[in-house]
Amino acid sequence: MEVYTTSARGLKGVDCVIERDNIPLVVVLLVVVLVGATVFDRQTTPESISGQTKVLSDGGKIDPYDVSIQGSIIDNYANLSYRMMYDNYASEEDKEIDWFLGLDEGLRLSNISVLLKGVVYWGRVFPEQQAVQIYEDSVEANKSAVLVQRLSDGYAVKMNVEAEAEATLTIFVEGLLTREFGLYTLGLPVGRNGIVNTGFSFHFEIISNFEPVSGYSVSGLPELTVTDIKKGISLEYSTDALTIEERIAVSYSLDRQLGGAQLLTHTNGTDNFFVYLLAPSITEDAESALRQYVFVLDRSGSMGGVKIEQAKTAFSAMVGSLRSIDLFNVICFDHEIDDLWSEPHAATADNIQTAQNWINALTARGSTDFHGAAMRGLETFTEGENAKALLILSDGLPTAGEITYGPAILDAINEANTLDVSIATVAFGSDSDENLMANIAAQNNGFFEFIEPDEDASTKLLDFYKTFSTPVANNYEIGFSGALEIVSLSPLDESPFFNGSEIVVSGRYVEGMTVTTSIDYVSGPEIYTDTVGAASTYNDHAEFIWAQQKISMLLEQVAEEGDTDALRSQIVSLGMRYGIAIADYTAMVLTAYDAESSEEVPEETTTDDGRFDSPPPAATPTATAAPAPGPVAFDSTLGIVSGWVGLLIVLGIGAIVLLISRHWRGT
Repeated sequence: MEVYTTSARGLKGVDCVIERDNIPLVVVLLVVVLVGATVFDRQTTPESISGQTKVLSDGGKIDPYDVSIQGSIIDNYANLSYRMMYDNYASEEDKEIDWFLGLDEGLRLSNISVLLKGVVYWGRVFPEQQAVQIYEDSVEANKSAVLVQRLSDGYAVKMNVEAEAEATLTIFVEGLLTREFGLYTLGLPVGRNGIVNTGFSFHFEIISNFEPVSGYSVSGLPELTVTDIKKGISLEYSTDALTIEERIAVSYSLDRQLGGAQLLTHTNGTDNFFVYLLAPSITEDAESALRQYVFVLDRSGSMGGVKIEQAKTAFSAMVGSLRSIDLFNVICFDHEIDDLWSEPHAATADNIQTAQNWINALTARGSTDFHGAAMRGLETFTEGENAKALLILSDGLPTAGEITYGPAILDAINEANTLDVSIATVAFGSDSDENLMANIAAQNNGFFEFIEPDEDASTKLLDFYKTFSTPVANNYEIGFSGALEIVSLSPLDESPFFNGSEIVVSGRYVEGMTVTTSIDYVSGPEIYTDTVGAASTYNDHAEFIWAQQKISMLLEQVAEEGDTDALRSQIVSLGMRYGIAIADYTAMVLTAYDAESSEEVPEETTTDDGRFDSPPPAATPTATAAPAPGPVAFDSTLGIVSGWVGLLIVLGIGAIVLLISRHWRGT
């Protein structure tokens, strides 16, 4: 018998000796073992019935390797998209992405899409709990999916990228920009933590059919290529590696020297929609209306330390900016209320210095008599032909005084405000009663601001002060003839107009409509009249502006009346119809196995005016629609058992073959 020695090492590291006559049998056994191992491996790897490998995520995260932002602003309406490319091709595990989009007021996330293996999938809007469940089921099945939920300060976007895949996520954003301080500004956030060393491209166009673009600025990018185009400008930038910590901001102004109004219409074939924009003249400060101010500052114990120092710095600067023809007073409060004077004083240099010294000497102490301070502030105003504004800053809940219940305080303020004072409120810190202060401002023709505990409060307070410190008209009145429905988040009459601001009113009408606006400027009254007949088939964004404002109005009703079934039904219905994610009501979800929301990859196109085509609104299922069926997850216990059984069967067959072979040789 010949013996062959092989260099192959055995399990214990010794040389293996194989008889030549047994080589065919060994080969057969090796083949059998390999087949068994293959069966074992396939059976013990969790697998869906559709053949997709199921690997549970270890919570790993991936970042985009390329980001692009492109779009346009046409007549102050922004339409843009974020495109982010993710590579999970080399991984055997699915990865989850967290992206936060903190959009400015007036903007909304209008849709999402994912390009995966040559197919584009679009988002659909469901009631929020249902959308969350669809997403979680997709993650469990190791399928690519996206979930968008509306938060108080923006949109939370989660995306699951399945193993061995590349995916391109596109987020579509649109909305109307309104003017502040004479400028239109579009903030473009790039997530809570920005992007680091990432490929990046930017292409944006600003187009105006009414007035020429007179100036622009872009922050967050090192340089730009600017090109003149028809009725506007084009901004471009690209790089292989960019790091941005927060956001990009595009600001521009229009060559609008006179006050004026703009009326847009749109028909969807069933309803006629309109959007009315009113922008008063931008005037020098000396030409603004006579003003009377009362500044109310919370000095309760919780304001101690950095808070009181920041507030004192800001309030001292506000008082220092007053004109000599303005009237003002200052009130501070804790459980007690003190005022600088019993009646307003002219803002002379001496009076301003007296007020600043008084403010700087304040110390934090005591509890919070919010109701008493608000009442004292309103009582301080005197009658007269001037714009009246009250600013209240507080960092805590009402805990002292005659009334501490928020709704009762709100009713008392509304009843006491007989001089139509514009009340601005600042919630300073996380313990403040934000709902109370926001409602005070909304119901008294004012502005509301919330300042985070870690923000530069002094700077933000001064910026906020600018929004209401320069009225250019004592009051205005807007009348609509022929309107079927009027939706406005701003008052339509008996309110001062502020410098560089803009009012947006939307609604529906039947056949024709006339809008008449009168403004009592300091220089004299002006009247604007706009008449429309048949609605345009263009300007489809007018319908979405109406839907967004309608939802905002309904949410204000919820804040006042509670979350009734009737209000919830209206909000959910509008959110699903127009593809709008609404906090606590609706959410947007995308699944990469939903055939109803998929299509072949489209070619990118632009319209004749250079505007990038917008996506369709998020597909909206009917009330009874169910999500597309997803793959069924494999039971891992069953897989392991079946795998071992398969291996034992194959080994048994091999042993039988070996015995038969030996018996045959023996005969």
